[in-house]
Amino acid sequence: MSTLNDVLNALNNPNVNMIGVYGMAGVGKTKLVKEAPRLVSQISDIKKIQGQISDKMGLKFYEESESRRARRLCERLKKEKKILVILDNIWASLDFEKVGIPFGDNHKGCKVLMTARNPDVLSK
Repeated sequence: MSTLNDVLNALNNPNVNMIGVYGMAGVGKTKLVKEAPRLVSQISDIKKIQGQISDKMGLKFYEESESRRARRLCERLKKEKKILVILDNIWASLDFEKVGIPFGDNHKGCKVLMTARNPDVLSK
């Protein structure tokens, strides 16, 4: 419960843009975030991540290149005053700019919640 409260507090904090949840398999990371509306699960391919996020938002891609898709996705995400993107069970560091997820000062209303088995993945 304390971890859940920490995550909820972080999500409600306007100064927090990124939240990481880590732990061994089976401790409940996925259950913790399962109720959230923007779930991208166990994907490491950038185009697939872009596709999963865009599908949830009703955005259709006509671009083939990752960079154009990233730019379009980022523009769409920035239109939302507040949005939560959940990346569940990531295995490697992810370049948010390549995916098209705005972060930090680029869009204060976009929050990213990630789960991983390895805390090093979250810290990079």
